[in-house]
Amino acid sequence: MRTYEVYLMEEEVAYAYFQKQMLLYQLFVEYKMKRGLKNQYVKKQVDYVTRPLDISYIQSELLQSFSRYPHFFIHNDYFVLEYPHKKSRASMKISSQCITIEGDGNVDAETAFFEVLRKLDSYFLAINYGTEEYGWLRPIKTRKFV
Repeated sequence: MRTYEVYLMEEEVAYAYFQKQMLLYQLFVEYKMKRGLKNQYVKKQVDYVTRPLDISYIQSELLQSFSRYPHFFIHNDYFVLEYPHKKSRASMKISSQCITIEGDGNVDAETAFFEVLRKLDSYFLAINYGTEEYGWLRPIKTRKFV
């Protein structure tokens, strides 16, 4: 099973850390692993670089995108998408700070979830702690100053 955490980054942070995602990844790893007083400091940093998620907006976009699919359903606050013919299944849980996506089998179902998020905002950062992979759902275009 693959598990991703997806964070919505502040725009300026996204531009400042374009091609430096490893630094953001290290911050989130530290946030996930630390406890006690140091965690409060790291939590403030995470709160500073991320934007809160509009849960109802994301939910409505998921429903609009997948409600016609026969293998899309909601179970215990999880949005679940299955492609049985492709042996692909993914679930998504949305909180105010983070979206958790779990995928099993082929990557088609989780990719469909990522595509919806990619269309909603340019500054989503996805992290897979198990494989130490991370990246922008929509690569950021660099600004050109004339």
